[in-house]
Amino acid sequence: MNNPADTEFIPAPTRPSLNAMIEQLIQRASGAAARSGNQIEILLDSTENFPEWEAALRSAQESICIEMYIFATDEFGRTIRQILLDKLAQGVAVVLVYDWIGSLGAHFKRFFRPLVEAGAEIRSYNPPGWFGGLGLLSRNHRKSIIVDEKVAFVSGLCISSAWNGNPAKGIAPWRDTGLKLTGPIVQDVLAAFEDTLISQGGSMPQQLRNYEEGEACQTGSATGRVLATTPANINTMRLDLNIIGLARQNLWITDAYFMPTRMYIQALINAARADVDVRVLVPRTSDIRWIGTVSRTQYRQLLEAGVRVFEWNGTMIHAKSAIIDGQWARVGSTNLNLSSWYANRELDISIEDPDTVYLLERAFLKDLENATEVILTEEQHAELQQKRAGMFKGHKALHRGQVKGMVRQVMQLSQAFDNNLSSTRLVGLSEAWAYVSIGIGMLLFGLLLWFLPQILLWPILFLLVIGGLSVTVQALIQIWRFHRGQR
Repeated sequence: MNNPADTEFIPAPTRPSLNAMIEQLIQRASGAAARSGNQIEILLDSTENFPEWEAALRSAQESICIEMYIFATDEFGRTIRQILLDKLAQGVAVVLVYDWIGSLGAHFKRFFRPLVEAGAEIRSYNPPGWFGGLGLLSRNHRKSIIVDEKVAFVSGLCISSAWNGNPAKGIAPWRDTGLKLTGPIVQDVLAAFEDTLISQGGSMPQQLRNYEEGEACQTGSATGRVLATTPANINTMRLDLNIIGLARQNLWITDAYFMPTRMYIQALINAARADVDVRVLVPRTSDIRWIGTVSRTQYRQLLEAGVRVFEWNGTMIHAKSAIIDGQWARVGSTNLNLSSWYANRELDISIEDPDTVYLLERAFLKDLENATEVILTEEQHAELQQKRAGMFKGHKALHRGQVKGMVRQVMQLSQAFDNNLSSTRLVGLSEAWAYVSIGIGMLLFGLLLWFLPQILLWPILFLLVIGGLSVTVQALIQIWRFHRGQR
């Protein structure tokens, strides 16, 4: 029998800390590594974003890369084009990817021809073609600008004067949020751009990719990661769902086109039932009206679970952001709907920096001052207010031991805002009119199909023919290449 003292001691596997497990969960869900040493600046609306874009573009010395859903032919679009032409004349490399549908007007007006003639590398994302198949449904909804591989802008804003509004017609500017990034994270934004460019048959010019991984200079203390969604993954949705599960105190969401899946709705409901302060800010009026109508049919189940829903009183709120517990936020192009999650190329920044998140919380609370809360009934609203007052006391107690006092301040600001909130709207009437609109729309569409069934038949036939030809041709080409290689 062996002496236990002579037996070699094998230590038990070290259990990872909770923080390490959370980091692993975020990285596995997002498919993106965290980058530290960045500076992240929040830019609100076109009044802050557009001047920063112009200044950065005018200062370019080596390269400009733009990935944009809408490149309009209006005043702001022409301004940006002229800056790009000036830079091309100075020898700066210009690479642009625009979405064929989003920039349809610019495409057919040959708006980009002067840039191509001046030497720019320009690609249209997913133009119609015999080999596109059902992939044509995928759009490039990203909005990013990278200058000299050192500064990047990621936002929900496009290159269009629509974001400026129209004061002459009483149309207020759109509410939107963007980020200005410097530091190592810029290389990940550039990598996402390069992936899109290559997907459309393009390639990066020689003067780009000057920096190898890890070579980029640190410019600050913020940590973040790039969420580059493609039709091949649903990283942003998966990350959002996991982060919602981690929320303990507050979950504040702003979304322009709110049509989430049942899975996402249930995640919000579960969080609210666990006494998380869940708030959703959406447009009252939208540039795509039917989406706003459908969104209102989702309100009741959220409100009954304790989720708070607010409608923006201005022209349009186009921002896409999520904020959790004063520690994490997401800002970018992804809307909470199927097309953004499953079909499009989207680009967001996961922000894991309390200082930056604090500023986003302040901006969110400021936005609620120009919003109307949708409620079930006055009585239920009063009951929820009393319940939330107790929740806030618990939140402040939790925060007392933390180094950062800013989160505690946000919760105090939030409670003060709740006490002063007076603008509310009952859900019943809005919900009823939404269903009336949907019902009438279904009846009209039914009548059209009765008298003109081709309205539905021809598009389906077109997609089936294009998809079938594309799949068949690509398979035959693959077989031919295989047999050719065997010779």
